[in-house]
Amino acid sequence: MATEIEMKLTVPSHEVMDQILQDPQLTEHMQDEFEIRQMQSTYYDTADGALQTRRWTLRLRDEGGTRIVAMKTPNASEEKGFFTRREWQCRAERVEDAVERLVEQGAPEELKQLIADKPLVPICGADFRRRSTCLYLPGGVRIELAADEGILSGGGNEAPICELELELLFGDSESLPPIAHRLVETYGLVEEIQSKFIRALALREA
Repeated sequence: MATEIEMKLTVPSHEVMDQILQDPQLTEHMQDEFEIRQMQSTYYDTADGALQTRRWTLRLRDEGGTRIVAMKTPNASEEKGFFTRREWQCRAERVEDAVERLVEQGAPEELKQLIADKPLVPICGADFRRRSTCLYLPGGVRIELAADEGILSGGGNEAPICELELELLFGDSESLPPIAHRLVETYGLVEEIQSKFIRALALREA
Protein backbone atom coordinates (compact mmCIF):
# COMPACT_ATOMS: atom_id res chain seq x y z
CA MET A 1 0.00 0.00 0.00
CA ALA A 2 1.05 3.55 -0.72
CA THR A 3 -0.39 6.82 0.49
CA GLU A 4 -1.09 9.19 -2.39
CA ILE A 5 -0.53 12.83 -1.45
CA GLU A 6 -1.19 15.40 -4.15
CA MET A 7 -2.72 18.74 -5.06
CA LYS A 8 -4.75 19.43 -8.19
CA LEU A 9 -5.03 22.78 -9.95
CA THR A 10 -7.45 23.64 -12.76
CA VAL A 11 -5.68 25.50 -15.57
CA PRO A 12 -7.74 27.98 -17.66
CA SER A 13 -6.28 27.11 -21.08
CA HIS A 14 -3.73 25.01 -22.95
CA GLU A 15 -1.69 28.17 -23.56
CA VAL A 16 -1.45 28.85 -19.83
CA MET A 17 -0.47 25.21 -19.27
CA ASP A 18 2.47 25.62 -21.65
CA GLN A 19 3.55 28.78 -19.80
CA ILE A 20 3.48 26.95 -16.47
CA LEU A 21 5.64 24.11 -17.77
CA GLN A 22 8.24 26.71 -18.79
CA ASP A 23 8.07 28.65 -15.52
CA PRO A 24 11.69 29.40 -14.45
CA GLN A 25 10.93 28.67 -10.79
CA LEU A 26 9.84 25.18 -11.80
CA THR A 27 12.36 24.43 -14.53
CA GLU A 28 15.28 25.19 -12.22
CA HIS A 29 14.28 22.09 -10.24
CA MET A 30 13.88 19.81 -13.28
CA GLN A 31 16.61 17.34 -14.21
CA ASP A 32 14.67 15.07 -16.57
CA GLU A 33 12.88 15.50 -19.87
CA PHE A 34 9.08 15.49 -19.85
CA GLU A 35 7.54 12.06 -20.32
CA ILE A 36 4.47 12.15 -22.58
CA ARG A 37 1.86 9.42 -22.32
CA GLN A 38 -1.74 8.96 -23.45
CA MET A 39 -3.90 7.88 -20.54
CA GLN A 40 -7.22 6.07 -20.91
CA SER A 41 -8.99 5.46 -17.61
CA THR A 42 -12.13 3.42 -17.03
CA TYR A 43 -13.79 3.45 -13.62
CA TYR A 44 -15.74 0.43 -12.39
CA ASP A 45 -18.45 -0.32 -9.85
CA THR A 46 -21.20 -2.86 -9.31
CA ALA A 47 -24.56 -2.11 -10.91
CA ASP A 48 -25.99 -1.11 -7.52
CA GLY A 49 -23.05 1.22 -6.70
CA ALA A 50 -21.54 -0.80 -3.85
CA LEU A 51 -18.10 0.82 -4.25
CA GLN A 52 -19.49 4.31 -4.62
CA THR A 53 -21.45 3.83 -1.39
CA ARG A 54 -18.12 3.23 0.37
CA ARG A 55 -16.49 6.08 -1.57
CA TRP A 56 -13.96 3.67 -3.09
CA THR A 57 -12.47 4.16 -6.53
CA LEU A 58 -11.58 1.21 -8.76
CA ARG A 59 -9.84 2.16 -11.99
CA LEU A 60 -8.28 0.44 -14.97
CA ARG A 61 -5.86 2.75 -16.77
CA ASP A 62 -4.00 2.16 -20.00
CA GLU A 63 -0.79 4.16 -19.67
CA GLY A 64 0.71 4.13 -23.12
CA GLY A 65 0.21 0.38 -23.53
CA THR A 66 0.70 -0.60 -19.87
CA ARG A 67 -2.56 -1.50 -18.14
CA ILE A 68 -2.69 -0.76 -14.40
CA VAL A 69 -5.56 -1.34 -11.98
CA ALA A 70 -5.74 0.91 -8.93
CA MET A 71 -8.01 1.08 -5.92
CA LYS A 72 -8.23 4.22 -3.78
CA THR A 73 -9.97 5.03 -0.52
CA PRO A 74 -11.69 8.38 0.22
CA ASN A 75 -9.74 11.59 0.54
CA ALA A 76 -8.67 11.95 4.18
CA SER A 77 -7.55 15.58 3.92
CA GLU A 78 -9.74 18.50 4.94
CA GLU A 79 -7.52 21.09 3.24
CA LYS A 80 -8.93 22.51 0.02
CA GLY A 81 -7.21 21.13 -3.05
CA PHE A 82 -5.26 18.56 -1.02
CA PHE A 83 -5.73 14.83 -1.62
CA THR A 84 -4.46 12.20 0.81
CA ARG A 85 -5.65 8.72 -0.09
CA ARG A 86 -4.57 5.14 0.44
CA GLU A 87 -3.86 3.45 -2.87
CA TRP A 88 -3.06 -0.06 -4.10
CA GLN A 89 -2.19 -0.90 -7.69
CA CYS A 90 -0.93 -3.68 -9.93
CA ARG A 91 -0.64 -4.54 -13.59
CA ALA A 92 -3.56 -6.45 -15.08
CA GLU A 93 -5.38 -6.73 -18.38
CA ARG A 94 -8.81 -6.75 -16.72
CA VAL A 95 -9.97 -5.14 -13.50
CA GLU A 96 -11.38 -8.48 -12.29
CA ASP A 97 -7.95 -10.08 -12.61
CA ALA A 98 -6.46 -7.55 -10.20
CA VAL A 99 -8.86 -7.76 -7.26
CA GLU A 100 -7.17 -10.73 -5.58
CA ARG A 101 -3.74 -9.10 -5.88
CA LEU A 102 -5.00 -5.76 -4.57
CA VAL A 103 -6.44 -7.45 -1.49
CA GLU A 104 -3.16 -9.32 -0.97
CA GLN A 105 -1.42 -5.93 -0.95
CA GLY A 106 -3.74 -4.70 1.79
CA ALA A 107 -6.85 -3.39 0.02
CA PRO A 108 -10.08 -4.04 1.98
CA GLU A 109 -11.01 -7.74 2.05
CA GLU A 110 -14.60 -6.61 1.60
CA LEU A 111 -13.82 -5.78 -2.03
CA LYS A 112 -13.74 -9.48 -2.94
CA GLN A 113 -16.99 -10.12 -1.09
CA LEU A 114 -18.79 -7.25 -2.80
CA ILE A 115 -18.04 -8.47 -6.31
CA ALA A 116 -18.36 -12.19 -5.60
CA ASP A 117 -21.87 -12.29 -7.05
CA LYS A 118 -22.09 -8.79 -8.52
CA PRO A 119 -20.19 -8.21 -11.76
CA LEU A 120 -18.17 -5.04 -12.17
CA VAL A 121 -19.36 -2.68 -14.89
CA PRO A 122 -17.70 0.41 -16.41
CA ILE A 123 -19.44 3.57 -15.21
CA CYS A 124 -17.36 6.51 -16.46
CA GLY A 125 -13.91 7.35 -17.78
CA ALA A 126 -11.19 9.79 -18.77
CA ASP A 127 -8.99 10.07 -21.84
CA PHE A 128 -6.11 12.53 -21.63
CA ARG A 129 -2.51 13.28 -22.53
CA ARG A 130 -0.11 13.56 -19.61
CA ARG A 131 3.17 15.46 -19.67
CA SER A 132 5.10 14.71 -16.50
CA THR A 133 8.48 15.23 -14.93
CA CYS A 134 10.00 15.37 -11.45
CA LEU A 135 10.86 18.42 -9.37
CA TYR A 136 13.93 17.91 -7.19
CA LEU A 137 13.72 20.28 -4.23
CA PRO A 138 16.03 20.97 -1.27
CA GLY A 139 15.99 18.43 1.54
CA GLY A 140 15.54 15.52 -0.84
CA VAL A 141 11.93 16.42 -1.62
CA ARG A 142 10.70 15.00 -4.93
CA ILE A 143 7.43 16.03 -6.53
CA GLU A 144 5.90 14.72 -9.74
CA LEU A 145 4.59 17.55 -11.89
CA ALA A 146 1.90 16.28 -14.28
CA ALA A 147 -0.02 18.30 -16.88
CA ASP A 148 -3.24 16.52 -17.94
CA GLU A 149 -5.28 17.63 -20.96
CA GLY A 150 -8.19 15.70 -22.46
CA ILE A 151 -11.79 14.76 -21.65
CA LEU A 152 -13.89 13.19 -18.93
CA SER A 153 -16.84 11.05 -19.99
CA GLY A 154 -19.91 9.60 -18.32
CA GLY A 155 -23.48 8.84 -19.32
CA GLY A 156 -22.90 10.09 -22.85
CA ASN A 157 -21.70 13.46 -21.55
CA GLU A 158 -18.21 14.91 -21.77
CA ALA A 159 -16.22 17.66 -20.04
CA PRO A 160 -12.70 18.96 -20.68
CA ILE A 161 -9.66 18.21 -18.55
CA CYS A 162 -6.98 20.85 -18.24
CA GLU A 163 -5.31 20.45 -14.87
CA LEU A 164 -1.99 20.29 -13.13
CA GLU A 165 -1.18 17.66 -10.52
CA LEU A 166 1.57 17.99 -7.93
CA GLU A 167 2.16 14.59 -6.30
CA LEU A 168 4.59 14.10 -3.45
CA LEU A 169 6.98 11.24 -4.21
CA PHE A 170 9.35 11.75 -1.28
CA GLY A 171 9.70 14.22 1.57
CA ASP A 172 7.52 16.59 3.59
CA SER A 173 3.97 17.16 2.30
CA GLU A 174 4.23 20.79 3.49
CA SER A 175 6.37 21.41 0.40
CA LEU A 176 3.31 21.14 -1.86
CA PRO A 177 1.11 24.10 -0.81
CA PRO A 178 3.71 26.87 -1.36
CA ILE A 179 4.28 25.73 -4.95
CA ALA A 180 0.57 25.35 -5.62
CA HIS A 181 -0.35 28.70 -4.10
CA ARG A 182 2.30 30.54 -6.11
CA LEU A 183 1.00 28.98 -9.33
CA VAL A 184 -2.56 29.91 -8.37
CA GLU A 185 -1.58 33.54 -7.82
CA THR A 186 0.70 33.81 -10.85
CA TYR A 187 -1.44 32.10 -13.47
CA GLY A 188 -5.00 32.44 -12.18
CA LEU A 189 -5.43 28.76 -11.43
CA VAL A 190 -8.15 27.23 -9.26
CA GLU A 191 -7.56 24.59 -6.61
CA GLU A 192 -9.53 21.52 -7.73
CA ILE A 193 -11.36 19.83 -4.85
CA GLN A 194 -12.75 16.86 -6.80
CA SER A 195 -10.95 13.91 -8.36
CA LYS A 196 -11.32 13.00 -12.04
CA PHE A 197 -13.52 10.09 -10.97
CA ILE A 198 -15.97 12.26 -9.01
CA ARG A 199 -16.26 14.72 -11.89
CA ALA A 200 -16.77 11.92 -14.45
CA LEU A 201 -19.33 10.31 -12.15
CA ALA A 202 -21.22 13.60 -11.99
CA LEU A 203 -21.44 13.60 -15.79
CA ARG A 204 -22.95 10.12 -15.68
CA GLU A 205 -25.52 11.17 -13.11
CA ALA A 206 -26.38 14.45 -14.82
